[in-house]
Amino acid sequence: MTAQELRRSLKLPDLFSVATGSMISSGLFVLPGLAYAYAGPSAVLAYLFAGILIVPALLSKIELTTAMPKAGGDYYFLDRSLGHLAGTIAGIAAWSSISIKTAFAFVGIRIFLQALLPQIDGLLFSLIACAFFTVLNLRGVSHAGRTQVILVVGLLAILLVFSVVGSVHTSAVRMTPFFTGGIKGFLEATALVFVAFGGLTKAASVSEESSNPKRDIPLGLISALAVVTFLYFTSVLVCVGTLDGPALAASMTPLSDAGRAFAGNTGYIVLTIAAVLAFLSTANAGIMASARFPMAMSRDRLIPGIIARIGTNRGTPWVSILLTGGFIAGMMFLDFESLVKMASAMQLLLYVLSNIAVIVMRESRIHTYRPSFRTPLYPWTQIAGIVTMTVLMIMIGMKALIAFLAISLGGTLWYFIYSRSRVAKDSALLCLADRIFPKELKPRDGSIEKELKSVLMDRDVITEDRFDKLVLEAEILDIKKALGLEEFLHIASERLSEKLDMDKTELFKLLLERERTSPTALRPGLAIPHIIIPGEHKFSVTLARCRDGIDFEEGTGPVHTVFILAGTMDERNFHLKALMAIAQITTASGFDSAWEKCRTPQGLRDLVLLSKRMREG
Repeated sequence: MTAQELRRSLKLPDLFSVATGSMISSGLFVLPGLAYAYAGPSAVLAYLFAGILIVPALLSKIELTTAMPKAGGDYYFLDRSLGHLAGTIAGIAAWSSISIKTAFAFVGIRIFLQALLPQIDGLLFSLIACAFFTVLNLRGVSHAGRTQVILVVGLLAILLVFSVVGSVHTSAVRMTPFFTGGIKGFLEATALVFVAFGGLTKAASVSEESSNPKRDIPLGLISALAVVTFLYFTSVLVCVGTLDGPALAASMTPLSDAGRAFAGNTGYIVLTIAAVLAFLSTANAGIMASARFPMAMSRDRLIPGIIARIGTNRGTPWVSILLTGGFIAGMMFLDFESLVKMASAMQLLLYVLSNIAVIVMRESRIHTYRPSFRTPLYPWTQIAGIVTMTVLMIMIGMKALIAFLAISLGGTLWYFIYSRSRVAKDSALLCLADRIFPKELKPRDGSIEKELKSVLMDRDVITEDRFDKLVLEAEILDIKKALGLEEFLHIASERLSEKLDMDKTELFKLLLERERTSPTALRPGLAIPHIIIPGEHKFSVTLARCRDGIDFEEGTGPVHTVFILAGTMDERNFHLKALMAIAQITTASGFDSAWEKCRTPQGLRDLVLLSKRMREG
């Protein structure tokens, strides 16, 4: 492992616990009282509604994360899709949002600890806890991940018991009138509690350290949202059904007060302990996730390079972790409700941008954009997400919007003053513009395709074998017009003769003789001419696409895909292995469609290199 690599040690339970533990904290143990003050009993529905509204953003985030499982989550895929300016703003917003949410987790620890043990200095304890989790994350992500699983399992068990036992003691009388704050109050409450679902971003930001992101990211995030939404709904229902309205609206410890209402001091103590566990899990996950944003931005030279330093022994971004821990400690001294609204505004902005990013990535038609999970009902899912997030952002209030504008302005200034001269990477947005206005724009360097190819090879753990290396060196013929067999073989022979150090006429004769004695059109649309050539230790692969088709033989139909294999007799064994590799590639579901849609010869090469098949070694 090099100094810049992160260890891929997080498994499905870790990712589920990061997402779940990040969501269950202040959003459940403190916010129900504030939400009730806005909406009355309909605060119960506000949590459920917020959980439903986040689904489009969640699906978009999963698609982007499975396509680009890199540290920095939101920052990385927004930078690669929308460009460096959007990436700079998104990176600062994501880091601020998660850090602020982590800070009010520590504030929550202070509130509950002082309620349980008034003699303890809650602020001092919170600062010590912040230092502890910063050190824990410095030790390594696997230590932090195991700690997260333990905290979340204990928390979920307590909340499940609370919901089941508490439901017996709820009173329907306290649920009426339901919409005491009207629709406006209900929407304001929904916008307020939306921050409770911000933990989903945290799991995305550590996806580079997932051992199996293709499977574990979708399973981890979807299951986390389902479990948390259910527990939010049932827990808040118990609070509303067991506490008097004025008492609940004024409470900063609503679940603990509800526990005392039906289980006495024991219930109060157990729920307060659960709250502290929740805040600790959020704090741990928050430091783990938010530290990846500065590291990712530093890798891309948007901020100073020292922040990207990774310890060789622990494999952790230690400079970024220390920076994040210090920022979080400073945020603890701010007003709690302001923290919540600021974090909500940043989160809503990121969800809007995530939905836009999916549209840009899809429409850019980058051939190396290959998410293992694709959002259903595209693009209507993304459009619905953009509209709903924008409405909630408007509902959240002026202070939060001012904070959002400040972050956007600050990020823009930083980009133009510091970052712009240091970075010049391609983006999907430029690729989309190039597709729409091909003649008006200067040629792109294709770096986004190359980078995503590298990400895919790392995601799918693809180790190049000899066949891959031959494909990397292969001649690629991309022919627009229809051809006859001999005309195509003349073109192929001329291109191959220099590489194989053979006379082009002799090469043409070998290829033509092969077709006459044993036709190589194996199925409609595909042919694999393969010949033995004189000499030793020679082998070559050639790829060809003919959009209007090559007439190989009567009755087979036009051939659009051709693999030409030419090797000496001593390479006979590898010849068979190459045929097997091509068979696996060309029989994969969707191959013909993908081959047809590739926009460039390099796209054809990458399609073969990234295909699923058995590789030597």
